[in-house]
Amino acid sequence: MMTIKTKRILAVLCALCLDAGFAQPWRNIEAGDWVCGPHIKSPASLAGKVVLVDVWGVHCPPCRELLPRLEQLWESFRDKPFVLIGSHRQERDEELIKKLVEAKGVKYPVYQNAGLAEDDPADKQRSLPYMYVVNHRGKVVYKGRSDREATEALVNALTEVGLTPNLVAGVSLVKYKNLEKQLVFGKPIATILPRLESAAKSKNATAADEARQILAAIDKARQNTQDEIDYLKELDPVAAVKLIMQFKVTWPDAFDASYKSGMGALVAKAKAFKAEQAKRESKGK
Repeated sequence: MMTIKTKRILAVLCALCLDAGFAQPWRNIEAGDWVCGPHIKSPASLAGKVVLVDVWGVHCPPCRELLPRLEQLWESFRDKPFVLIGSHRQERDEELIKKLVEAKGVKYPVYQNAGLAEDDPADKQRSLPYMYVVNHRGKVVYKGRSDREATEALVNALTEVGLTPNLVAGVSLVKYKNLEKQLVFGKPIATILPRLESAAKSKNATAADEARQILAAIDKARQNTQDEIDYLKELDPVAAVKLIMQFKVTWPDAFDASYKSGMGALVAKAKAFKAEQAKRESKGK
Protein backbone atom coordinates (compact mmCIF):
# COMPACT_ATOMS: atom_id res chain seq x y z
CA MET A 1 0.00 0.00 0.00
CA MET A 2 1.33 3.47 -0.89
CA THR A 3 1.97 5.77 2.04
CA ILE A 4 0.28 9.18 2.24
CA LYS A 5 3.71 10.75 1.78
CA THR A 6 4.28 8.80 -1.47
CA LYS A 7 0.85 9.82 -2.79
CA ARG A 8 1.61 13.47 -2.05
CA ILE A 9 4.98 13.24 -3.80
CA LEU A 10 3.40 11.69 -6.89
CA ALA A 11 0.69 14.36 -6.92
CA VAL A 12 3.31 17.11 -6.77
CA LEU A 13 5.38 15.47 -9.50
CA CYS A 14 2.40 15.13 -11.82
CA ALA A 15 1.50 18.79 -11.27
CA LEU A 16 5.06 19.79 -12.04
CA CYS A 17 5.01 17.64 -15.18
CA LEU A 18 2.02 19.55 -16.49
CA ASP A 19 3.55 22.95 -15.74
CA ALA A 20 6.98 22.07 -17.11
CA GLY A 21 5.59 20.50 -20.27
CA PHE A 22 7.20 17.18 -19.43
CA ALA A 23 5.13 14.27 -20.71
CA GLN A 24 5.41 10.61 -21.47
CA PRO A 25 5.38 10.09 -25.26
CA TRP A 26 1.79 8.89 -25.54
CA ARG A 27 -0.53 9.29 -28.52
CA ASN A 28 -4.30 9.50 -28.93
CA ILE A 29 -4.99 10.32 -25.28
CA GLU A 30 -7.31 13.09 -26.39
CA ALA A 31 -11.03 13.79 -26.13
CA GLY A 32 -11.56 12.90 -29.79
CA ASP A 33 -10.07 9.43 -29.25
CA TRP A 34 -11.96 8.66 -26.03
CA VAL A 35 -14.57 5.89 -26.16
CA CYS A 36 -15.61 5.23 -22.58
CA GLY A 37 -14.48 5.04 -18.97
CA PRO A 38 -12.69 7.78 -16.98
CA HIS A 39 -11.01 10.46 -19.05
CA ILE A 40 -7.23 10.60 -18.81
CA LYS A 41 -6.42 14.28 -18.25
CA SER A 42 -3.47 14.36 -20.63
CA PRO A 43 -0.42 12.34 -21.64
CA ALA A 44 1.51 14.27 -18.96
CA SER A 45 -0.80 12.89 -16.25
CA LEU A 46 0.59 9.40 -16.96
CA ALA A 47 4.11 10.46 -15.95
CA GLY A 48 5.29 8.60 -12.86
CA LYS A 49 2.63 5.90 -13.23
CA VAL A 50 2.74 2.27 -14.30
CA VAL A 51 0.62 1.84 -17.42
CA LEU A 52 -0.83 -1.39 -18.81
CA VAL A 53 -2.06 -1.08 -22.39
CA ASP A 54 -4.49 -3.71 -23.65
CA VAL A 55 -4.60 -3.62 -27.45
CA TRP A 56 -7.85 -5.24 -28.53
CA GLY A 57 -10.70 -5.33 -31.02
CA VAL A 58 -14.46 -5.59 -30.66
CA HIS A 59 -14.63 -8.46 -33.18
CA CYS A 60 -11.86 -10.49 -31.47
CA PRO A 61 -13.32 -13.32 -29.28
CA PRO A 62 -10.20 -13.71 -27.04
CA CYS A 63 -10.20 -9.92 -26.56
CA ARG A 64 -13.81 -9.95 -25.41
CA GLU A 65 -13.11 -12.81 -22.97
CA LEU A 66 -10.19 -10.88 -21.49
CA LEU A 67 -12.15 -7.71 -20.70
CA PRO A 68 -13.69 -8.84 -17.35
CA ARG A 69 -10.30 -10.09 -16.10
CA LEU A 70 -8.72 -6.75 -16.92
CA GLU A 71 -11.54 -4.94 -15.13
CA GLN A 72 -10.77 -7.00 -12.01
CA LEU A 73 -7.11 -6.03 -12.36
CA TRP A 74 -8.06 -2.36 -12.70
CA GLU A 75 -10.18 -2.50 -9.57
CA SER A 76 -7.46 -4.32 -7.61
CA PHE A 77 -4.80 -1.66 -8.23
CA ARG A 78 -6.81 1.57 -8.52
CA ASP A 79 -5.27 2.90 -5.28
CA LYS A 80 -1.78 2.52 -6.79
CA PRO A 81 0.07 4.78 -9.27
CA PHE A 82 -1.43 2.68 -12.06
CA VAL A 83 -3.49 3.26 -15.20
CA LEU A 84 -5.05 0.62 -17.45
CA ILE A 85 -5.79 1.76 -20.99
CA GLY A 86 -7.92 -0.23 -23.38
CA SER A 87 -6.58 0.60 -26.84
CA HIS A 88 -9.17 -0.40 -29.42
CA ARG A 89 -7.65 -0.97 -32.87
CA GLN A 90 -10.37 -2.38 -35.08
CA GLU A 91 -13.18 -0.53 -36.89
CA ARG A 92 -14.30 2.68 -35.22
CA ASP A 93 -17.84 1.66 -34.28
CA GLU A 94 -18.03 3.41 -30.92
CA GLU A 95 -21.65 2.44 -30.18
CA LEU A 96 -20.82 -1.24 -30.66
CA ILE A 97 -17.73 -0.88 -28.44
CA LYS A 98 -19.70 0.90 -25.71
CA LYS A 99 -22.39 -1.80 -25.73
CA LEU A 100 -19.77 -4.52 -25.40
CA VAL A 101 -17.77 -2.92 -22.57
CA GLU A 102 -21.00 -2.14 -20.71
CA ALA A 103 -22.08 -5.77 -21.04
CA LYS A 104 -18.66 -6.90 -19.78
CA GLY A 105 -18.70 -4.45 -16.86
CA VAL A 106 -15.64 -2.54 -18.05
CA LYS A 107 -15.04 0.77 -16.25
CA TYR A 108 -11.39 1.52 -17.08
CA PRO A 109 -10.47 4.05 -19.81
CA VAL A 110 -10.89 2.92 -23.41
CA TYR A 111 -9.46 4.95 -26.29
CA GLN A 112 -9.12 4.46 -30.02
CA ASN A 113 -5.56 3.49 -31.01
CA ALA A 114 -3.97 4.86 -27.83
CA GLY A 115 -0.37 3.92 -27.07
CA LEU A 116 3.22 5.05 -27.07
CA ALA A 117 3.94 7.76 -29.60
CA GLU A 118 7.28 6.18 -30.49
CA ASP A 119 8.16 2.50 -30.79
CA ASP A 120 4.75 1.27 -29.69
CA PRO A 121 5.23 -2.51 -29.24
CA ALA A 122 1.80 -3.26 -30.71
CA ASP A 123 2.20 -1.36 -33.97
CA LYS A 124 3.83 -4.29 -35.77
CA GLN A 125 1.47 -6.91 -34.34
CA ARG A 126 -1.25 -8.32 -36.57
CA SER A 127 -3.10 -10.50 -34.09
CA LEU A 128 -5.05 -9.50 -31.01
CA PRO A 129 -5.14 -9.24 -28.06
CA TYR A 130 -1.72 -7.80 -27.29
CA MET A 131 -0.53 -6.16 -24.07
CA TYR A 132 2.40 -4.19 -22.82
CA VAL A 133 3.42 -2.65 -19.51
CA VAL A 134 5.28 0.65 -19.17
CA ASN A 135 6.91 1.28 -15.79
CA HIS A 136 6.94 4.62 -13.96
CA ARG A 137 10.22 5.52 -15.69
CA GLY A 138 8.64 5.17 -19.13
CA LYS A 139 10.33 1.84 -19.93
CA VAL A 140 8.48 -1.06 -21.54
CA VAL A 141 8.94 -3.95 -19.09
CA TYR A 142 6.57 -6.45 -20.72
CA LYS A 143 5.07 -7.05 -24.15
CA GLY A 144 3.12 -10.08 -25.26
CA ARG A 145 -0.22 -11.88 -25.17
CA SER A 146 -0.28 -13.40 -21.68
CA ASP A 147 -2.45 -11.54 -19.17
CA ARG A 148 -0.78 -13.58 -16.40
CA GLU A 149 2.69 -12.43 -17.43
CA ALA A 150 1.46 -8.87 -17.93
CA THR A 151 0.02 -8.91 -14.40
CA GLU A 152 3.31 -10.18 -12.96
CA ALA A 153 5.20 -7.42 -14.78
CA LEU A 154 2.69 -4.86 -13.54
CA VAL A 155 3.05 -5.97 -9.91
CA ASN A 156 6.85 -5.94 -10.17
CA ALA A 157 6.80 -2.46 -11.70
CA LEU A 158 4.51 -1.14 -8.95
CA THR A 159 6.81 -2.48 -6.23
CA GLU A 160 9.66 -0.42 -7.68
CA VAL A 161 7.85 2.91 -7.37
CA GLY A 162 9.45 4.97 -4.61
CA LEU A 163 11.51 2.08 -3.20
CA THR A 164 15.21 2.04 -2.43
CA PRO A 165 17.04 -0.22 -4.95
CA ASN A 166 17.55 -3.78 -3.72
CA LEU A 167 20.97 -5.13 -4.69
CA VAL A 168 19.96 -8.76 -4.14
CA ALA A 169 16.38 -8.66 -5.42
CA GLY A 170 15.12 -12.11 -6.39
CA VAL A 171 18.13 -13.93 -4.92
CA SER A 172 17.70 -16.40 -2.06
CA LEU A 173 20.89 -15.94 -0.04
CA VAL A 174 22.20 -19.16 1.48
CA LYS A 175 25.94 -19.49 0.94
CA TYR A 176 26.37 -15.70 1.10
CA LYS A 177 23.79 -14.92 3.76
CA ASN A 178 26.53 -13.12 5.71
CA LEU A 179 26.73 -10.50 2.96
CA GLU A 180 23.08 -9.48 3.22
CA LYS A 181 23.76 -6.45 5.45
CA GLN A 182 26.70 -5.34 3.31
CA LEU A 183 25.05 -5.62 -0.10
CA VAL A 184 22.86 -2.59 0.48
CA PHE A 185 22.39 0.39 -1.80
CA GLY A 186 24.25 3.39 -0.41
CA LYS A 187 27.03 1.25 1.05
CA PRO A 188 30.40 0.49 -0.61
CA ILE A 189 30.54 -2.91 -2.30
CA ALA A 190 33.81 -2.63 -4.25
CA THR A 191 35.69 -5.01 -1.95
CA ILE A 192 32.90 -7.61 -2.13
CA LEU A 193 32.63 -7.83 -5.92
CA PRO A 194 36.02 -9.53 -6.56
CA ARG A 195 35.11 -12.21 -4.04
CA LEU A 196 31.80 -12.88 -5.79
CA GLU A 197 33.40 -12.82 -9.24
CA SER A 198 35.95 -15.39 -8.10
CA ALA A 199 33.24 -17.53 -6.50
CA ALA A 200 31.21 -17.42 -9.71
CA LYS A 201 34.04 -19.34 -11.40
CA SER A 202 34.57 -21.89 -8.62
CA LYS A 203 34.04 -25.64 -8.93
CA ASN A 204 31.41 -25.54 -6.20
CA ALA A 205 28.34 -25.42 -8.45
CA THR A 206 25.95 -24.25 -5.72
CA ALA A 207 28.18 -21.43 -4.54
CA ALA A 208 29.04 -20.44 -8.11
CA ASP A 209 25.38 -20.28 -9.13
CA GLU A 210 24.44 -18.14 -6.12
CA ALA A 211 27.38 -15.80 -6.74
CA ARG A 212 26.35 -15.38 -10.38
CA GLN A 213 22.78 -14.61 -9.33
CA ILE A 214 24.00 -11.95 -6.90
CA LEU A 215 26.25 -10.34 -9.51
CA ALA A 216 23.39 -10.29 -12.01
CA ALA A 217 21.05 -8.75 -9.40
CA ILE A 218 23.63 -6.07 -8.56
CA ASP A 219 24.06 -5.24 -12.25
CA LYS A 220 20.28 -5.01 -12.71
CA ALA A 221 19.97 -2.79 -9.61
CA ARG A 222 22.64 -0.46 -11.01
CA GLN A 223 20.83 -0.16 -14.34
CA ASN A 224 17.46 0.36 -12.66
CA THR A 225 18.96 3.04 -10.42
CA GLN A 226 20.44 4.86 -13.40
CA ASP A 227 17.07 4.70 -15.14
CA GLU A 228 15.48 6.13 -11.98
CA ILE A 229 18.04 8.94 -11.85
CA ASP A 230 17.41 9.81 -15.51
CA TYR A 231 13.67 9.84 -14.81
CA LEU A 232 14.06 12.05 -11.71
CA LYS A 233 16.40 14.59 -13.30
CA GLU A 234 13.41 16.28 -14.92
CA LEU A 235 10.67 15.50 -12.42
CA ASP A 236 12.52 16.03 -9.13
CA PRO A 237 16.21 17.03 -9.38
CA VAL A 238 16.42 17.22 -5.57
CA ALA A 239 15.59 13.51 -5.35
CA ALA A 240 17.94 12.83 -8.28
CA VAL A 241 20.87 14.46 -6.47
CA LYS A 242 20.20 12.44 -3.30
CA LEU A 243 20.01 9.22 -5.31
CA ILE A 244 23.22 10.02 -7.19
CA MET A 245 25.11 10.62 -3.94
CA GLN A 246 24.07 7.16 -2.72
CA PHE A 247 24.90 5.74 -6.15
CA LYS A 248 28.38 7.29 -5.86
CA VAL A 249 29.10 5.29 -2.70
CA THR A 250 27.96 1.99 -4.16
CA TRP A 251 29.28 2.38 -7.72
CA PRO A 252 32.03 5.07 -7.67
CA ASP A 253 33.42 4.16 -11.10
CA ALA A 254 29.99 4.38 -12.72
CA PHE A 255 29.42 7.71 -10.96
CA ASP A 256 32.63 9.15 -12.40
CA ALA A 257 31.69 7.97 -15.88
CA SER A 258 28.05 9.06 -15.86
CA TYR A 259 27.40 11.87 -13.38
CA LYS A 260 30.54 13.57 -12.07
CA SER A 261 30.87 16.16 -14.83
CA GLY A 262 27.20 17.19 -14.66
CA MET A 263 26.74 17.39 -10.89
CA GLY A 264 27.24 21.15 -10.66
CA ALA A 265 24.46 21.90 -13.11
CA LEU A 266 22.15 19.32 -11.53
CA VAL A 267 22.71 20.72 -8.01
CA ALA A 268 21.87 24.22 -9.30
CA LYS A 269 18.73 22.84 -10.92
CA ALA A 270 17.80 21.09 -7.65
CA LYS A 271 18.14 24.36 -5.70
CA ALA A 272 15.87 26.15 -8.17
CA PHE A 273 13.37 23.28 -8.02
CA LYS A 274 13.36 23.34 -4.22
CA ALA A 275 12.74 27.10 -4.19
CA GLU A 276 9.89 26.72 -6.67
CA GLN A 277 8.39 23.90 -4.62
CA ALA A 278 8.54 26.03 -1.45
CA LYS A 279 6.80 28.86 -3.34
CA ARG A 280 4.03 26.47 -4.46
CA GLU A 281 3.54 25.16 -0.95
CA SER A 282 3.32 28.68 0.52
CA LYS A 283 0.69 29.62 -2.07
CA GLY A 284 -1.30 26.51 -1.21
CA LYS A 285 -1.57 27.40 2.46
